[in-house]
Amino acid sequence: MFVVIRQDVHSSRSRRHIPIKSGIFAVSRPEWANRRCLSNGYIQTVFFAFYFLTTKHLFSIILFSERTELKQTPIPNQPYTGDAMSAQKAQWVNAAPLESVPPGQARAVRLGRERSIALFNEGDKIYATDNQCPHMGYPLIRGVVRHGVLTCDWHGRSFDLQGGGCFNRECDDLQTFAVEVRGPDIWVEVPEPSYRRREEHLNLLWEGLLSCDRWTQSKAIALLLRGDVPQDDIVELVVRHLGRHIASSHGAEGGQDVVLLLSGLQVARRYEGEDRLIALTTAAGAAAGDAAERLDVVPLPDPVDWASIDRWVRAFSRDGQAGRIERCLFTAGHASYQENILPLLFDCATTPHFLGFADHIIWLDHLARVQEEFGWDRAGELVFNLGAKLVGRGRGEPERFRRDAIAFMGDMEPVLAQAQVGDLGVPYDEDGLAKALVSADLETAFGALTQQLEAGVSIDRLIDTCLLLAADRMARVPVNVEAGWPCLTREFNLAAALRTVRHYGGPAAAARGLVHAAWQFFDDRWLNIPYRPLSEPLATSATAEDPASIVEAIQTLNVQEVGPRVLAYGLAGHPGEPLIEAMGRAILWDDTAHQLLPTLGTVFAEWERFATSDHPARLQILVGLARFATDVRTNKDSGSAARAALRFAQGHTAVDIFED
Repeated sequence: MFVVIRQDVHSSRSRRHIPIKSGIFAVSRPEWANRRCLSNGYIQTVFFAFYFLTTKHLFSIILFSERTELKQTPIPNQPYTGDAMSAQKAQWVNAAPLESVPPGQARAVRLGRERSIALFNEGDKIYATDNQCPHMGYPLIRGVVRHGVLTCDWHGRSFDLQGGGCFNRECDDLQTFAVEVRGPDIWVEVPEPSYRRREEHLNLLWEGLLSCDRWTQSKAIALLLRGDVPQDDIVELVVRHLGRHIASSHGAEGGQDVVLLLSGLQVARRYEGEDRLIALTTAAGAAAGDAAERLDVVPLPDPVDWASIDRWVRAFSRDGQAGRIERCLFTAGHASYQENILPLLFDCATTPHFLGFADHIIWLDHLARVQEEFGWDRAGELVFNLGAKLVGRGRGEPERFRRDAIAFMGDMEPVLAQAQVGDLGVPYDEDGLAKALVSADLETAFGALTQQLEAGVSIDRLIDTCLLLAADRMARVPVNVEAGWPCLTREFNLAAALRTVRHYGGPAAAARGLVHAAWQFFDDRWLNIPYRPLSEPLATSATAEDPASIVEAIQTLNVQEVGPRVLAYGLAGHPGEPLIEAMGRAILWDDTAHQLLPTLGTVFAEWERFATSDHPARLQILVGLARFATDVRTNKDSGSAARAALRFAQGHTAVDIFED
């Protein structure tokens, strides 16, 4: 559980603003749950108030304690092993004197190390249940029992007092315990501690996805992880749900949900505990929504061969007929042509008429990796439906510059079609290509790229150049340019996605993808970032010896200092991985996490690729992420807009407006 613990603080149950981690503020009513804490060598039973962060993609918790009437008990000498009744077989335990639970009353007692049990005396019979409401943790001894039904006082969740079954959705069944009255005492059977609620909690996660309830999603994932359910099993359910959600409720824009899902999964694997949980819950939140029934897609009747499917899909893609493409892909998937599907999709997405739709290549990149992770059986519906929507999307009438670019790319087709992997040993003027790509001139940019392809320069080197150029622009963009970050991160993530394009589509598709990258740089010319040779050594007068000082700059919104500190850290020879992990942790715990998560995932992967490189610009990958993580926080309100407007009124140029 990820919490901020404030001891000896009491709060009324009124709505109020409460400062929590990193200067973020929460506004909510308290959520009450029963937990244990340590105090002077004793276990003290307390109630906690959960205050949920008012943000779309994550929540945090603040704890407030309230003493109960239960006695303090010395901590047992045996080591803590993680569960309430560790390693012991089921046994009967003397829970309380019978006289301590009068008729019509309830009492909480502790059994095991972390379990609060509620005892109820109803109808001349003693019942025992978990004292924590499975919905949000409210103590059930404060509930009401009528006609054998226990109702929680907080949100009204109701349970069968004897069997524990919940009568409401988005709530677990309540655990109950066998009870015997032996003379003057109440005995309760303590069950074995083994986790046996996997299917129940997976179903709870599914309910949370359907309802878009962040609390239910987070609770289910936390319970599953604590039960040692493999992360891939959890994400498999999310992937299946996302496939139906996009198929029934989304258009091509559902690709962004796939990006968040996969990024969250891959980032989560790099963390443990609460950091892992927040990454997974952010990923699951991206997949939440309706998953309505739809007409089954069935294969086309025989005879159908791959040549026909290939021809039809390309024609339907040109005409923007996604529905027809889905059935073609479904047919291919059920006719042993699966290995041809993703190459065809990348080939379609990189054609000239998709210039200006760079997101489609990025989304297809992540869609392909989802298929790699989960296979056709589990991800098939998602790939068939979303893939069809991406390459079958209508593009509309292109404006003048895009129309010119489509024509230029058409003229390049003979070179693009013959593109080869290339030779790393071919002489390569990287600075010349980078300068042409940001020249704000289409003919110059496309001409320089054509020249490098004709010379046989390695496709991988050209992709590296585009990625480092994008990172360099992120590292040097004037601050407070809020609208610029989506463009800059699109450049960066598109360049990284071209590696997947080359893997599936081959060098010809990758070469066309490079033209899309060149168009993206041209389309972002309004950012007016001056050209800098990538071969030029980086330098700074700043100092930074550890990741903590850099994270401090991010959290205090010191956008002017964070870049130089990262650069100083890297130039001093410190390893990049600990810094990315530290920055990633700061990113995950901020309410801008959903904006940064895809780029964080790309930085993790690309830094591993460049970590042993001696390229002078490679540190800009780290600098760019740090500046993005810092600057995007400063743009959450109207402050930056007001400052920019003031300088505009004073007659400053567009570049000057965003200099500080």
